[in-house]
Amino acid sequence: MIVSDIFLGEIPESLTQQLCQITELLKCNTISHDPLNLQWQQTEHHKKILLHYVSDPKLHIPNLSAELLADGKHLAFCPQLTSDTESLLIANGFHGGLSFDASIIEIIEAFKNLDNNKLYFSHDAMSHYIQSRNRQPITQRQTELLSLTTKKEQQVLSLVCQGLSNEQIAANLSISINTVKMHIQNIFKKTNVSSRGQLSYVFTQV
Repeated sequence: MIVSDIFLGEIPESLTQQLCQITELLKCNTISHDPLNLQWQQTEHHKKILLHYVSDPKLHIPNLSAELLADGKHLAFCPQLTSDTESLLIANGFHGGLSFDASIIEIIEAFKNLDNNKLYFSHDAMSHYIQSRNRQPITQRQTELLSLTTKKEQQVLSLVCQGLSNEQIAANLSISINTVKMHIQNIFKKTNVSSRGQLSYVFTQV
């Protein structure tokens, strides 16, 4: 059973039809067109998954707002899904990646993983990402950026780097979701970092 609301972003019509059939089969609440993200923002107290079509990660991802990626779960459909593409998605705060021609079984499995607060990436991509991060020593930049943040912001930052959602961070620290968002925005301003993924990339060794 999938309890998350499924939001369909700017996805090709052929894939949209298939996804609607799957969500109907799973009896999910589906929002197929929300250009201003109004309904997305209004469901901040519910579990939700936003589906993206990422034709070119290097061009598409920078255009996504940090605030959007910091909220809910995000699943990308890519024409060509390689380990490098998946690693880029992981680094930028996505929770799963699928090829454009993914099977119904794969799509359902991805939905289930994200609904249960799990990532959906290939083992090769996860291994590549973890190993690449482990090879990077703590840099002077990391130390400098940490010195700009308060202890509470560092707690939030640590949980962001562990891949926790705003809801999970709020529960972990016994604070409201709005307070979590405030801390994250303050961190963005202080560190001149513009996305959740970049924070994870910079602070992964801290």
